[in-house]
Amino acid sequence: MPRTWDNYECEFFTGNTENGMGDSKYLILSDKMTRTALVNFKRAPNQVLSENPAIAYLDPSGLLYKVIMATPDDRKITIADVGGDRIFVRVNRDPLEPVVAECSRKPANGLCTFDFHNHDGILSHIHVGHVVKLLSLGRPRRNSV
Repeated sequence: MPRTWDNYECEFFTGNTENGMGDSKYLILSDKMTRTALVNFKRAPNQVLSENPAIAYLDPSGLLYKVIMATPDDRKITIADVGGDRIFVRVNRDPLEPVVAECSRKPANGLCTFDFHNHDGILSHIHVGHVVKLLSLGRPRRNSV
């Protein structure tokens, strides 16, 4: 099974469209990330995160996004393969007809965040976030986000 890849170093915000509690801030380094989701300070403090999950990016109108959002059991979502900036994710909602679709290792404005812990292709602690905006690629500056 594929191991975790190096993240693209960048910083960005994700647009919170659910309420008026502000956007989330992300600081991504090659081997870790910090996600500060202001909306979750009271609701779910564990969403203020600083550790080393893998991160990828989903098309919010794509099949993979829809299937992941409809699959509450993280154990049914695995990494099938990684090729360059393409990550192939397998979702076993129906064992006879699994969905295999791709997401991106490279961030882009308009894609949704998809972070998780990757244990040789087996995923846990899956978090699908909001749409990336104000993306700045390259090694983030200290205290910039």
